[in-house]
Amino acid sequence: MLCSLAGFTLFALSLGEWSYYLSALLVGLGNGQMYPAFLNMFIKVARHDQRGTANSSILISWDLGMGIGILVGGFMAEYISYEAAFWVAAAMQGTGAVLFLLVTRYFFQRRRLE
Repeated sequence: MLCSLAGFTLFALSLGEWSYYLSALLVGLGNGQMYPAFLNMFIKVARHDQRGTANSSILISWDLGMGIGILVGGFMAEYISYEAAFWVAAAMQGTGAVLFLLVTRYFFQRRRLE
């Protein structure tokens, strides 16, 4: 999550051509690590007979989050500015990281089934 946060923040800062390439690398690495980790977390808190529901829930929430984020980002870019859209994406990634570290991690540790 922190890798993606660094990537989104670097992209919003737009320090030059090198920052775009590095931010793409960081966001790709971060998302590539987050998705399997979150999928595993969803599955581990579900009972054996609820694993299909857990799998569907994360797939639907991931798709909805991406779709709504792209839609809102597009409106922001058109009516405000691209810079504002990029900073909001970085802020949302930061908010998600903080919520995960403060709330979700403890919920998972209490609820997970071995």
